Amino acid sequence: MLQSKTLLSVLILLAIGLHAVPMLHAGERKRLWPFLVWAMYKNSRPAGPVETNVRHIIGTTSDGQRVEIDDKAVGLGYPVIERMYIRPMLDGDASAAQRLAARLNRWRGEQPLVEIRLESERYTVTESSIVRRGNPAVSYRVDPTVRDQGLRP
Repeated sequence: MLQSKTLLSVLILLAIGLHAVPMLHAGERKRLWPFLVWAMYKNSRPAGPVETNVRHIIGTTSDGQRVEIDDKAVGLGYPVIERMYIRPMLDGDASAAQRLAARLNRWRGEQPLVEIRLESERYTVTESSIVRRGNPAVSYRVDPTVRDQGLRP
């Protein structure tokens, strides 16, 4: 019993003592988690209006139906979809839209997607209201040769 109390006390003293390491070694401050100096403010931004974008991916099928594409349809989480598809498409990368269409068309059967459209709105919170602005939509036609390259099971 006494031995376990002694060991626990040593561990507590060690944890408290490690708080001094970043103060003694200024160069180590950025790397010594969990003892970072003000880590929650590492990527802080100056004061100003709060802005956010709400994005929608819309697919058009070969018979003209509009289908909203969400994370369930793609089979990936939104952060991955944004990194792999949305950001590249916003930068004009048509191959990202082709990859997304190929992924979705694997299971679409007789009504494959022929167009991917990225729509978005920017919302700004001001002192008195919320301002909504529509951004220009970006559309990409799906290359039928990419769609039919044996991607369906």
